[in-house]
Amino acid sequence: MTKTIAAMLALAALGFAANDLSSLSGQTTAPDRSPAPQAGIRNDAEFDRLARTEGGGRFLALPQLMFAIDRAASTPKLLWIDTKRYRYHLEYLQAKYLTLADSQTFNDANYSNPKRRFILGSVVRYPRLNRYGVELWEGDLVEPALLADMMRVLQAGFPASLTFKPNSDQQREAAGQAKLPTIGVDEAYGSREELVLNHGRAVGRLVVVKEGQEDTLTPGDIAVLTTMPIRMPPVAGIVSATFTTPINHVSLLAKTWRIPNAYRADADRRWAALAGQMVLLDTRGAMVVLRMATPAEVKTAERAKKARAVQVAQADTVYSGLPSLVEQDESWARRTGAKSANLGQVAQLAVRDGRFTVPPGFGIPFSFYDRFVAANQFGPRIAALLADPRRTEPAWRQQELAKLRAAFLAGKIPDADFAAITARRAALLGPKGVFIRSSTNAEDLRGFNGAGLYDTVPNVVSAEDLAKAVKTVWGSIWNDRAFAAREAAGIDHRSVRAAVLVQIGVDADSAGVMTTIDPFDEQQADETRIFIAAKRGLGIRVVEGRKIAEQLIYRPELESIQVLTRSKDDVLLHFSPGGGVEEVKIEADRPVLSDDLVRRLGKVGRAVEEVFGNRPQDVEWLVVGDRIMVVQSRDYVRGR
Repeated sequence: MTKTIAAMLALAALGFAANDLSSLSGQTTAPDRSPAPQAGIRNDAEFDRLARTEGGGRFLALPQLMFAIDRAASTPKLLWIDTKRYRYHLEYLQAKYLTLADSQTFNDANYSNPKRRFILGSVVRYPRLNRYGVELWEGDLVEPALLADMMRVLQAGFPASLTFKPNSDQQREAAGQAKLPTIGVDEAYGSREELVLNHGRAVGRLVVVKEGQEDTLTPGDIAVLTTMPIRMPPVAGIVSATFTTPINHVSLLAKTWRIPNAYRADADRRWAALAGQMVLLDTRGAMVVLRMATPAEVKTAERAKKARAVQVAQADTVYSGLPSLVEQDESWARRTGAKSANLGQVAQLAVRDGRFTVPPGFGIPFSFYDRFVAANQFGPRIAALLADPRRTEPAWRQQELAKLRAAFLAGKIPDADFAAITARRAALLGPKGVFIRSSTNAEDLRGFNGAGLYDTVPNVVSAEDLAKAVKTVWGSIWNDRAFAAREAAGIDHRSVRAAVLVQIGVDADSAGVMTTIDPFDEQQADETRIFIAAKRGLGIRVVEGRKIAEQLIYRPELESIQVLTRSKDDVLLHFSPGGGVEEVKIEADRPVLSDDLVRRLGKVGRAVEEVFGNRPQDVEWLVVGDRIMVVQSRDYVRGR
């Protein structure tokens, strides 16, 4: 097959016509891939072809078809979503490149926001009534005019009569003000006290969760929700005390987590006496069973939890060298941590390849951490924290971990070790500012990514700040987000060690992240696609994700570049002369990367992937002038 034919087939599969090939190649402006509004649903068969039926035992089986109304143009576009294929509205809109926002930014912009771009909901068929209704998430606050517009657009594209079914008092009031007929809860579902939304069985600590307290939950909790949140952390099971539907976000998450989920009227009052106790939640039948767990059931659950444990890379606590990056490769993870070891392998590639460089650096191995802990007698304190049953209580755990980190910062690095670190820095890197980066044995693992869990201290200049930065990174393995993530993954905290990567600081002109797989279509069997996110200045603002970065898809076989978004950031970070970083105002919406630079980055990404056995990689890079530098590479973690 010739390259031209392959290119045409690939573009056709992506929804482009063959004559788009010449206009795509080499441009930095993406063609409009917004889907045209589908011709309306013409009959029940078409509805059934796209709808997904949510099971709820013999009480409930509701076919639902998700929709999105795009209000970006003067005439709203109705998008019917293949609900058998896509579980979430956001998943579909990202797949169609209609949004690149993270979930929190997207939710904030499109729920309870009168200026929202998208109206998101589902058309549901109620078999008991033989009618179709329209439902929104129960936490979505809608204005009467928006509700009326939604129903008008939907009805124009649907063959049967549609009636709005409010899922909250606010929606009911808005429908009344808009003079819309409605379907009541009792009509749609019948009057009942309980409803199984997802079948399963779990043992955990019962927690009655009031509004706004969702973030305090842990993976071992059975959550009794007094109100329905839009998002929550992973838990062992869910019971809602207020009536909910099988198409709200938490219900869908429960299916993803494969945990029991149910509605039970007055669950918070009914089971209040069991709060804090180990309970069994069983929703495998038509009824909700919640009771005290027996000791045998608790033991069985604990064994199952241990069976899910991630194998943490072993730490060599004897090796005491301070190896440069080019002395390391992937096999050094047991001495200097996966981040430093992986980057060492990339540094060796850079010497051979010549198309990019890796800023010089060296690793401080696990043995230095162990000697610091021993010299300051932190071992017994860590052991006591891990043995305390209160560690499952978020408030207590957060307080104790904060005290431990403060003790780390106040601790003293053994004189001989710190002298070795400063001497190595002076000999290899000179007086320039350095980045002090975590390289633990509980990050960048194939089963546990750990991205963003541990600290990095940028542009460290003085010896005093160097000591403080190293202790900060060591202590960051005891921050709450890292602790909770390891707990959820079943990682034994006692085996966790912190190595440190000391690397020359580079005041980048632009920086970002590149994945050697398309994160919006991880299968991508037809072609290679490389995703690049970029901003001006240091890359910290890219990985923070606070404002939209420049985002591109590069297709090496076609040599084509598709611009998904331009950077919306009006601030860049660069080094402050006295150390640290400072913000500088810039103009947003201007291109960050040239076409040539995108193609060069793509070639570097493919070379890095190849050196790691062709495993897809998540690569952090930066650019100074015309020079490309790589500062991190780890295995890309696929969605499930």
